Formats: sequence, C-alpha cells, structure tokens
Amino acid sequence: MRQKVGCIFGLTLLTAFSVAQSAEELRIETDRRTTYFQLFSGQSITILGSEDRRTAFGMGIASGKREPRFYFRNFKDANAELVYEAYYDRSSSRGASGEGPNKSDSYGLLAYGRYRWPARHGLGLYLTAGWGVQYTNRTSVDLDSHINSTPMLGFGVSWSTPKGEASIGLRLLHISNAGTVGNNQGQNQLFLVSSWKF
Repeated sequence: MRQKVGCIFGLTLLTAFSVAQSAEELRIETDRRTTYFQLFSGQSITILGSEDRRTAFGMGIASGKREPRFYFRNFKDANAELVYEAYYDRSSSRGASGEGPNKSDSYGLLAYGRYRWPARHGLGLYLTAGWGVQYTNRTSVDLDSHINSTPMLGFGVSWSTPKGEASIGLRLLHISNAGTVGNNQGQNQLFLVSSWKF
C-alpha cells in the first residue's frame, strides 16, 4: 500500500513539474521580444481622390512579441506577433494642382499584427495589418492636417541569414485625417520594405 501511495505521489509530482515547466517555457517564448530594422522606399498612388504623386524613402525600428490572442483558426500555422514600430519618412513632390515642388519630413508610430509562416524551400511568408498615427512637418494638396491616421497592410517573404532573418515585401500606408480638416483627399503610399529581424 505504501508503495502504491509513493508511486502515485511521485507521478503526481512529476506531472505537476512537467506542466509547470511547459507553462514556464510558453511564458518565456511569449515574453521573448524580437527587433526589426527596416528600410523602405516607394511612391504614392493617385487613387481615391489623391492628386499628389510623391516619392518617399525612410527607415524604421520595431519591436515584436508573440501574441496568443492574435491566433486564428485559419492562421494556426502562423507565428502571431504584436509589433510596435517608429519610423521616419522623407517625401518629395514635383507639384500638383497648382502647388509647386516641395519636400516633407514625417514621423510615425504603428501598432500591427505580424503573421509569419514557417519557411518552405528556404522562404517564409508574412502578413501585416495595423493602424497608427503620423506627424508631417508640412501640409500638401492631399494632406490638410499635420497629424493623420495611418491604417496599414503589408505582405512579403522572409529567409534566414547567418545574422538573423531578412525579409522583403510591400506595404500600403493610407494617410488621412479622417475628415476632421479640409477636403481630406489623403495619401496612399506604396512602399518596398526591406527588414532584418534580430
């Protein structure tokens, strides 16, 4: 009888330890942060009321963390992250609608979900979607406000390198003030984004 009790007690302790260890590993994996450094360039698309065809380039730094609440049944194989990004964007225009050539500096913050699928044949896929705010130092034909909201959608491919993960993809950034100031034609900027994950 004592042997049975000792065996049951030992198995209970072993099971509890295994569950606690798994929970700790999951917590560590969830708490682990990744850093992204990004370079991007592109131009605005003159659709949905936009008139000003601007070219732009910039850079950003982002921090991501696994987010279990972002998992969906259809994305069950994807690694879901919540990412916060700060970026700088320099754009220029030859002029539009009577406004002469000009340049602007913009600073933005984004929060978005990033879904990364496992690599196959050396290439992985990712999808991003989120929202943010942007401050620009000058208004333009399309942007009547210095402060604007910035919904964002992007996708691309990634691959492993000796120093981390690299990726390249497309990002569509819509910039507008939600109708609070002026005509609010808005900008739709399409960027080619190169990113390195550390």
